[in-house]
Amino acid sequence: MSHRFAIEDSAVIAAAMDTRFVTFLRDEHFEVSGRVEATFVEMNVVLADRTGTFRYAMDFRAALIENGIAEAGALDLLADFAEYYLDQYFEGGRDLLMPLDFQPYDVEDKVVFARGDITNPSLEKMAEDILAAGVPLTADDPRHRVRKK
Repeated sequence: MSHRFAIEDSAVIAAAMDTRFVTFLRDEHFEVSGRVEATFVEMNVVLADRTGTFRYAMDFRAALIENGIAEAGALDLLADFAEYYLDQYFEGGRDLLMPLDFQPYDVEDKVVFARGDITNPSLEKMAEDILAAGVPLTADDPRHRVRKK
């Protein structure tokens, strides 16, 4: 029963979001993926710029049994909540951000769990490259004398 969203379905949802929010996008686009599990449906929405310097990853989950819905109903619920949140996000000047950990949101008589995280992939890659290259120490560097216990 567990499966990922079909690539075609994800592309259709992402294109609909691109169209819906086109007036707010700054050389950005949406990416959508998700999965269906036995007890919940999860939809992942990413708002990313094309330069690789901004990535807002948002995760939305809906429990099937607790909400009394089937897979299709959960997907509709998640899509509606994502659209509602993005409306608030854009119209509020991009100041309304999701918490880093899943938090519950009441949607009529249902509950959606959501979280989000903003990153700068380009900057993260530069930091990883610097760490991978290491920093050579000169022979007289005092850090050579640090005793290990």
